[in-house]
Amino acid sequence: MSNKQVKYGAIISYVLIILNATYGLFLTPYIVSQIGEAPYGVYKTISAFTSALMVLDLGLGGTMMRYIAKYRADREEHKIPNFVFMGAIQGGAVCAIIGVVTTILYFFLDSIYANGLTAAELVTAKELYIFLAVGIVVHILENLLNGVISGYNKFIFANGIKVIRLVVRIISVIVFLGIFKSSLTLVLIDLICTVVFVLAELMYIMLALKLKVRYTHWDKGVFAESFKYTILLFLTSVVAQVNGSFSNVAIGAMINSAAVTVYSMAVLIFGMYEQMSTAISGVMLPTVTNFLKNDDENYSKTISLVVGAGRIQFLLLGAILMGFVVLGRPFIDIWLGDGYDDVYYIVLILLGPALLELCVNVCLSILRAKNMLGFRTVVISLSTVLNLIITFGAMPYIGYFSAAIGTSLSFLLGSVITMGIYYHRKLGINMIKVYGRIFDRIWICIILSGGAAFGVSMLLKTSMAKFIGGFAVFCLVYASTLLIFGLNKKEKRIIISKVRRKKND
Repeated sequence: MSNKQVKYGAIISYVLIILNATYGLFLTPYIVSQIGEAPYGVYKTISAFTSALMVLDLGLGGTMMRYIAKYRADREEHKIPNFVFMGAIQGGAVCAIIGVVTTILYFFLDSIYANGLTAAELVTAKELYIFLAVGIVVHILENLLNGVISGYNKFIFANGIKVIRLVVRIISVIVFLGIFKSSLTLVLIDLICTVVFVLAELMYIMLALKLKVRYTHWDKGVFAESFKYTILLFLTSVVAQVNGSFSNVAIGAMINSAAVTVYSMAVLIFGMYEQMSTAISGVMLPTVTNFLKNDDENYSKTISLVVGAGRIQFLLLGAILMGFVVLGRPFIDIWLGDGYDDVYYIVLILLGPALLELCVNVCLSILRAKNMLGFRTVVISLSTVLNLIITFGAMPYIGYFSAAIGTSLSFLLGSVITMGIYYHRKLGINMIKVYGRIFDRIWICIILSGGAAFGVSMLLKTSMAKFIGGFAVFCLVYASTLLIFGLNKKEKRIIISKVRRKKND
């Protein structure tokens, strides 16, 4: 059942990614056309500002997931109801703190965005801020509930409800934004959807999981241990917000709302790229926790786990990167039209180093399972300081490119190089050999496919023809070369067995 949950949970995650891509690629231009480029920039600016406040949730959802998985692996399920109650108390305290912080920050919006937004845009920004702030509190509760569900390995429901929510959101945006052409419509749709599906998750926990939360005692030892883990997730979340949302905040404050729109389009592509990776790693924590519990010192199996997941991720992420290098320009012309040429370069700056980190992010699940996040938290915190220095220092000279370069360098120096050394010394994982096994032969398929797609696109004239023709050739060459020599024998056997099983069904 656990393997089934992980397998289908990952599949549903990819469905979610496809839907997110559909939303981002097809609905974003529609949204911009309905509300205007500058108002969309205001929406993204304030959305990024409030998203940055999400770090105040202290990573409680991740903590809930980790400890419930641990209790189940240790066969101590009787401790879960009390632990969830303790988590709920912490979540309530966090929501109260967020309420106070967001109220105070509301009165500083004028000074923060005095140079980046006009007077009319500031009025809109304040309206959006109020509803987005309420959405943060509701989202904290959602994270807690999702952590409980994922801790029970119920990834089919956890990811399935995200798919349903996104479908509802897409339909709602198409219907209501056509009638009420305002960025406030977008915010209200998100808020209402979040409230409805939080209630659905709560009902699932009560009725399907039959979890009866009850307080027996305040376990100081568990609280101290889990709180340390929570703080580490909190610092990690701070880093994620700086590398993601904070760039839009800085651009909105130092340049203008139109620049935010351009940069947010690049971040949208980068976000979908990251989601491709987390679809697998996001469902791995309970499995890894149980694996390490039963076989903690078998490093060869640990490495096989990292390589196996890494090759699947590189199959996708490596191909996407090469495809964007070759076909990114015509794709952006089709998707966004004129005025967005810089999106291509920003995306390339972001994707390069990210590929190396995302292909091995199952290592992060191992660190979480072994409660070894301390060093990584310090490393990425220091690299984030570097990111901020580059972003603010270079923005007056090279604009939003400074944010992309800062984020990229922080990935490379922190998550790739420094953490690679740490994985080698502390986990016994030689990252150079791991990358070699992950990239083995697949990289040749990617290069050949990219070269073939580039050659075809050069023969065609229009952006649409370049993209469609190049994409078709890339997929054909990539699939053929993978089957001929890119995949190893084990991977081919798995594919053949899957095909035969489908035929028999």
